[in-house]
Parts: sequence; C-alpha cells; structure tokens
Amino acid sequence: YGGSVNVQNAKEILGIDSVDGLLIGSASLELENFKTVISFL
Repeated sequence: YGGSVNVQNAKEILGIDSVDGLLIGSASLELENFKTVISFL
C-alpha cells in the first residue's frame, strides 16, 4: 500500500487481506514514528 501511511492507520491497512506491505513516506521522517510503523510488520 502506498497511500498516506502513518502510526494511526498502519496496523489497520496491514489487516487488509490484499495488502502485503507498505510504502512509508513522511511517517519515516520521525524516527519513533517509523519504528512504531515497522513494529506492525
């Protein structure tokens, strides 16, 4: 998925059956946010 991925929606997006990964953009600019999103994988 390559839309607006952030800490608030990443887990929900990954729960969609047809989604098998994320393209993280601005969420990667803050280290703690990036680490949180990565922890959902």
